[in-house]
Amino acid sequence: MPLPPETAGLPGDALAARRSFWRLVIAYRYLAIVCLALAPLVFPVFGERRVWLAAVVVVVGIPYNVVCDVVVRRSGRLPPITAYGDYAAILAVAAIAPALYTAAVMILLAILTQIVLGFGRRVGFSAIGVAVVGLVTLGFVHQPTGWVVSVVVYSITATIGATVLGEMAEGELGLRLRYRDLVSGVDAVVWEAPGSEGPPDYIDEKVVELLGYPCAAWRSAGHWESVIHPDDAAVIDDRRKAISAGGNDEAEYRITTAGGDIVWVHEVVKVMTNLTGEVTSRRGVIVDVSDRKRAEERVRQYADIVEHIGVALLLVQLEDPDDETSLRIIAANPEAGRLTNRSIPDVIGQLATDAFPRLVGSEIPERIARVIRTGEPAGLEDFTVEGGEHPVVLSLRAFPLPGQAAGVSLDDVTDRAMTARALRHQALHDPLTGLPNRTLLNDRLGTALRTAERTATPVALLVMDLDQFKEVNDALGHHHGDRLLVELSNRLTEVLREADTIVRLGGDEFAILLTTNASLSGAITVAQRITRALEEPVLVDGISLQTGASVGIAFFPEHATDAETLVQKADIAMYAAKRSAAGFAVYAPEHDRSSVWRLTLLGELRRAIHQDQFEVHYQPIIELASGEVVGVEALVRWNHPDHGLMLPVEFIELAEVSGMIQPLTQIVLEQAARDVVRWRKEGHDLSVAVNLSVRSLYSPELDEWIAVMLSATELPAQKLCLELTESEVMDDPLVAMQVLGQLQRRGINISVDDFGTGQSSLSYLQNLPINEVKIDRGFISEMEQGDVTLVRSIIDLAHNLGLRVVAEGVEQGDALGRLRGLGCDRAQGFFVSPPLPVDACDAWLATKGQGSWNRHLRLLGGGRSAG
Repeated sequence: MPLPPETAGLPGDALAARRSFWRLVIAYRYLAIVCLALAPLVFPVFGERRVWLAAVVVVVGIPYNVVCDVVVRRSGRLPPITAYGDYAAILAVAAIAPALYTAAVMILLAILTQIVLGFGRRVGFSAIGVAVVGLVTLGFVHQPTGWVVSVVVYSITATIGATVLGEMAEGELGLRLRYRDLVSGVDAVVWEAPGSEGPPDYIDEKVVELLGYPCAAWRSAGHWESVIHPDDAAVIDDRRKAISAGGNDEAEYRITTAGGDIVWVHEVVKVMTNLTGEVTSRRGVIVDVSDRKRAEERVRQYADIVEHIGVALLLVQLEDPDDETSLRIIAANPEAGRLTNRSIPDVIGQLATDAFPRLVGSEIPERIARVIRTGEPAGLEDFTVEGGEHPVVLSLRAFPLPGQAAGVSLDDVTDRAMTARALRHQALHDPLTGLPNRTLLNDRLGTALRTAERTATPVALLVMDLDQFKEVNDALGHHHGDRLLVELSNRLTEVLREADTIVRLGGDEFAILLTTNASLSGAITVAQRITRALEEPVLVDGISLQTGASVGIAFFPEHATDAETLVQKADIAMYAAKRSAAGFAVYAPEHDRSSVWRLTLLGELRRAIHQDQFEVHYQPIIELASGEVVGVEALVRWNHPDHGLMLPVEFIELAEVSGMIQPLTQIVLEQAARDVVRWRKEGHDLSVAVNLSVRSLYSPELDEWIAVMLSATELPAQKLCLELTESEVMDDPLVAMQVLGQLQRRGINISVDDFGTGQSSLSYLQNLPINEVKIDRGFISEMEQGDVTLVRSIIDLAHNLGLRVVAEGVEQGDALGRLRGLGCDRAQGFFVSPPLPVDACDAWLATKGQGSWNRHLRLLGGGRSAG
């Protein structure tokens, strides 16, 4: 018979055991009532009233026991008062039938067992006292045979029995309570099940907190198997086989909780067997190991990162705190082995300088040792390590670890550093000739002037402009002009000293900075060498080209004390040399008066705007993928009454410095919009690109004026593209971002012209509100000569940023195929069409399918006739 716990707050299985005990007691009581009712009828000792006595037992006993039964069902136990009631009933029977005195004593002893087990020793001893008083009273009244002996025997036997049984019951209760406390103190679920298979008959209520299902569900057949993760079914099958064979088992698997979550559990099963080896029961403990599994997964992920990351990771230990060369490698990843060209076992245990001979003599060991000594992390960016076949550029990070150790990452950034150097070179050098550009000149000129001011030495600046270069470009195209510039740049480099700086300022204009032998005679000697070097004709594609040069010379501090003024003075001297045809000229104050021509042209520029002397020419733009004409670029021309058709390079600067660029820009935009709207009505789906001056960009009325213009001309905003050069955008990137953002929000496309020639384009490009970049013609010229590296890089960069790419200055048919193969979107240039007046552009659009560019694209397998 199970023992009932005598404490509150027990788990559900203990409460069920208590109810089971008392219900068994109620069942025995029903049986006892039946026996007591039959006894008077069977035994004559009860006399003539035995029928009446049997009826009384049934009428009183059955209802009384029914009440007890209800109490047990509701509360799980009987109240202690029933113990005294039972004893009173037995004594009443003995009083009615004194002959049953001895039998009553035996029954009292039997009932005492129930009382002690059910209510404890205290109630048991109280019941014994009641029984002794009752038995002694009945003995004196009825004087049954041997009643004294019966009372003595009862007293002794009952006392011993109550003591022993009470001690056993309380001992077992203590064990149960200690077991309960032990189990409740462990963050685990304990269960027990009979046999080798089937659900448990006991499971700790912690399973509800852990997995959400009630205990009753776990005691039902098939529930356990139904919540196992499908991928772990094989684990459960292996466990079942091991248990059936009588072996203990330990496994980890996943369970789906009542809330749908997945919980990892670790289960240990202990199997109990009989002498024949048959499994009689199982006991198990389940522990939630989800946190551990997640930690293990993170460790595996970190290990995968360490194994596969393209950075050398090392754990080094400083064996001698005073000797940085005593850094020993105690752990390394595969990339460290690749960097040292050795296997990982060969690297581990080696001194760092032995594993990485390149580190010998470098500052890296000292840096790492300092991190270990001070406990402060440190880094070293892009340092070059000599040794081996080629220098290596590394980036280092080190952080301290316990035990005189440090974690170190060594990243081989040679390729990135070389790319960065190439981009820096690109930003500071002319892409066509490879000479330093204006940006680098400004830097070197500023440095030279500061040095000269401290040392009281002169600096000479020569500005040179090629003669007849415009005629070469106009007659033969930019391809021949570019080839001529490259050849002349090589000649200039050969005749100048290494200490001299030769710069291409743009177009056909160059500058030479002299910091040594910068005297008047020395500068004139250089100018004479330059003019002589250019006297020899240049052969370009079988054509002999002849050009001269006009050189202007200015000195610091004689003519100017700052870089900007010095450049202006040298430029004025260059124009003086060009007018005099003397080859070179040294700046003189009277040369300033020679700018009368510029002032005259400035006055004529104002009149030209009012007299409608400007006209717009258009250069078609094609889509490389389809071969269709998708747009035109509007290019302004000044139809001067005396000088003929003038290109923008001859008057745009004057328009900017005089403030006339605003009305001139409006003229071009309005005329271009009207022409494109007309062409669109004629069936040509074109957009128009218009160059925008930086002065116009910073005008506060620009956005509103363009909106009015678009409305007046009915040109869709998305068909207008405004072009700015990189240098213009970079003058004030924040303002440019704001203004261009407003224009872009109207639907207008924004393009960066001459892309790749600016100093800061790559750092700001991704933040600018632009839609398109136009590759500078110098890069296209390099590609036509076979070098596609920079063009490919620009196209890839632009596409990665979601930008359209237009190649300008395309002079050869092969270039179209290369550009399309590189993924370039659009192209323009002399090979497609030179800039055309509006009436010539009308005719070109009508017959564009007959152009050599269109046939060339079709032969390459792309494009279709648009004619």
